Amino acid sequence: MNVQSANRKIDDIIAMKRDQSLDLLCLCETWHDQDSVSIRRLRAEVLQVLGRARQRPADSQPSLATNYGGVALAASRGVKLTAINTGGRKRNVEHICAHVSSRVSSAVVLLVYRPESVAADTGFFEDLADLLDRLITFSDPLMIVGDLNIRLDRPDDPACRRLQELFATYGVVCRVSTPTHDRGGILDVVVTRHDDPVTVQTIDPGFSDHRLLRWTCNLIKPAPVYEHVSRRPWRRLDVAEFRRELRQSRLCGDNYH
Repeated sequence: MNVQSANRKIDDIIAMKRDQSLDLLCLCETWHDQDSVSIRRLRAEVLQVLGRARQRPADSQPSLATNYGGVALAASRGVKLTAINTGGRKRNVEHICAHVSSRVSSAVVLLVYRPESVAADTGFFEDLADLLDRLITFSDPLMIVGDLNIRLDRPDDPACRRLQELFATYGVVCRVSTPTHDRGGILDVVVTRHDDPVTVQTIDPGFSDHRLLRWTCNLIKPAPVYEHVSRRPWRRLDVAEFRRELRQSRLCGDNYH
């Protein structure tokens, strides 16, 4: 969900998590810094939190001004989040990626947010493709979620066409089919592989102009694949000893044909 300021709405967010029985929260536009009250409150609820605040200018002084943007994942007790290295920050998309596991189930979740100030044709698709390149080979179910600020309900829009072509290239599909914003349009996505269908509900929690996207998955961790290989330790081969034994073998005998 795009919450547009987790700090101001943290009580609503916590109540929404409880009322909707959410095991994992994927939050865009959190407007947080690393020490923000919203992050501390989520952790006080015994949630594991992985967050990435928007990077302030390197030469800026400490400021109380709102730090717009930001993404965060918050998981209930019993659900483990392990950060996945995706090559660091991207210029045209804010994101965070984690391996999500619980007992025998697991998935890879990529949470993305493209600010409206970043034009879709200025490197956003390249950044998103780079992220998908790094993640598409994972054997776990893959979920790309977040607010892309591209109207997926407008198939003739060039940005929409390019995004759908990118999804098709990687064998993934958006599972959202109803408006996700007060003014209409599908701006927020839940994207999975073709063979991992999910049914997404759009719910108005009443404290943002974006909808909550809620879905349930029955995830089973893929069985490990074992390969048995026999190799000779060629690095430890004594060449001189090998030649001596070869000369003494039948292969070098006068009667061997």
